[in-house]
Amino acid sequence: MTYKKPPLNRGVHPEKMNWLWRLVCEAGYITVDEVVDALRAGNIDVERARVASWLRSEHDDDYFPLSIAELEQNLRMILSARAEAAPPGVEAASE
Repeated sequence: MTYKKPPLNRGVHPEKMNWLWRLVCEAGYITVDEVVDALRAGNIDVERARVASWLRSEHDDDYFPLSIAELEQNLRMILSARAEAAPPGVEAASE
């Protein structure tokens, strides 16, 4: 079977990327505490409750929308934190 681009099954709103963030966190084994620590290490003060709210669905009480810019920032900060935490001699996966 040849690869085919999958159909776009959902509308993409750049200010509501929580659904994609949940998938990234699940696939990358990213926890709320890891996000908080990575953002704080990058001098971004964030409440744990705010980070947890990004994992919520739009109709949940504690939902807070995550923008595509925040999603990218979070991933970059996590990659940076993971690279710094890597044992000496082990290259980061992003390099």
